[in-house]
Amino acid sequence: MLWEIERILYEMKNSDKKLPKYLLLENVKALINKNHLEQFNKWINKLNKLGYESKYYLLNSVNFGSLQNRERVFCLSVLKEHKNKVNFKFPNLEKINNKTNRKLKDILNDSFEYEKKYIKYKNSNFKLTKNNIMKASLINYTSYNSESYIYDINYYGPTLTASGAMSRLKLFFDENKIREMKPIECFQYMGFNKNDFNKISIHNLISDNKLIYLCGNSISVEVLEEIFRSLRF
Repeated sequence: MLWEIERILYEMKNSDKKLPKYLLLENVKALINKNHLEQFNKWINKLNKLGYESKYYLLNSVNFGSLQNRERVFCLSVLKEHKNKVNFKFPNLEKINNKTNRKLKDILNDSFEYEKKYIKYKNSNFKLTKNNIMKASLINYTSYNSESYIYDINYYGPTLTASGAMSRLKLFFDENKIREMKPIECFQYMGFNKNDFNKISIHNLISDNKLIYLCGNSISVEVLEEIFRSLRF
């Protein structure tokens, strides 16, 4: 998909169409590890030849007011001729530390029922991670660690994914009171509001699993808003 974007940009340039003033790429943290960095730098070089100056950041959404620890790579590129025209300077996004005092429980709906399938399992002692996530494991629930994790709602939460164990975030309210995060809560977890969720869910065209899949593939709204505020036109 990335090289298709390159194709579109070159076609625009060759047909004398105006290139976008800004480009924004978001991807997983692994994009800048040693296995993928060469290809990523290749992309940066391609953009440079097209007339863009780029800077990439490794950002955690929790530092932007989100309840979710979500580390992602963001690459912001600006057309050099536009950059000079508006005196654009890349923001110091990596230095932002606007953690919220809210906790997971603040977006959760008390009307959802706890899930009986978890009642028979005892849990290990809760431990606080360096990212201020309080988690434990359901003992003998599964051999997959991430699938057995439960999260205390009085703290921040982990990364929501589109599929797999981390798309089924298990929330611990109290002893024998555990349930998975619901779609409307997933939307709020990503920074959307209830109205955003209602616009999609009202027609009942997408299953709950697909709604969560959309969220897991989405981008933290709080981070996007901060980046957009930095742009100059």
